[in-house]
Amino acid sequence: MYSGIWLPLVTPMRNGEVDIDALQHLANYYSRTEISGLVALGTTGEAALLSETERVTVLQAITDVVGSSLPVLVGVGGPDTREVIRELRRYEHWDCSGYLVSPPSYMCPDQAGVQWHFEQIAAATDRSIVLYNVPHRTGVAIAPDTVARLTELDNVVAIKECVKDNFDKLRSVPVSLLCGTDDAFLDCIRQGGAGGILASAHVCADLLIEVQALAETQRAEEAQTLFARLQPLIRLLFAAPNPSAIKAMLAFDHPMTDETRMPISRAPADLVARLAEAREVLQDLRAEYAVAAH
Repeated sequence: MYSGIWLPLVTPMRNGEVDIDALQHLANYYSRTEISGLVALGTTGEAALLSETERVTVLQAITDVVGSSLPVLVGVGGPDTREVIRELRRYEHWDCSGYLVSPPSYMCPDQAGVQWHFEQIAAATDRSIVLYNVPHRTGVAIAPDTVARLTELDNVVAIKECVKDNFDKLRSVPVSLLCGTDDAFLDCIRQGGAGGILASAHVCADLLIEVQALAETQRAEEAQTLFARLQPLIRLLFAAPNPSAIKAMLAFDHPMTDETRMPISRAPADLVARLAEAREVLQDLRAEYAVAAH
């Protein structure tokens, strides 16, 4: 189930508030694409900057639109395991496929503490747990050996892995490996990855899906060529704190603003101009690839 391209959906803002109309527009738009699922309340969704009421409102808005047409993972995390479980239990009300869970941020526990954290969370729900290894944000890693031990729990089924050096180490672990670092997506697929949870999929999911399809059908050179042509865009999308550049690019084509919630600043004007140029290049690439594909 946890394979292909998953989209960690942004949370549109307008005048300091969550823009529900824009959010539902995006959820509807992406539910008609070839992505495998959505992630609600992830890092790209600025979940850590939303109030408890806003998080519930966002999840309700997304599931109202998507229904059963697309699986939805819900992001949960924080320094206190007990608070994470309390939040997770609140989300049990919605028909979601599972939870994307990071290790305890800021506290920097050892691997025994990391394992305990996930054991408690897995015991609190029957739904799938997707581990989220993002040490540059949380300050603590989930070691591959810890991942292997956690897969003995029935509902720990996948990992969003942001450390490139761990891709190969996880190859022998019975877990679906999803890339969490956009510019390393092809490397992940080559090393046994099943897909990715990629913020760049907001603007090029179709081409990322094609990269994976080419790589998995032994057309390695074509996969490399296409992915190399996407790399300049991917770099631009992360040239400012996530998700400001992604919101700026989405605002070109969707009824939403590029507004973020401070302390995440909006993308600066010079970056927005470069994103506009990248958008034209992307459209040309998409048109070229459609011609080539037919």
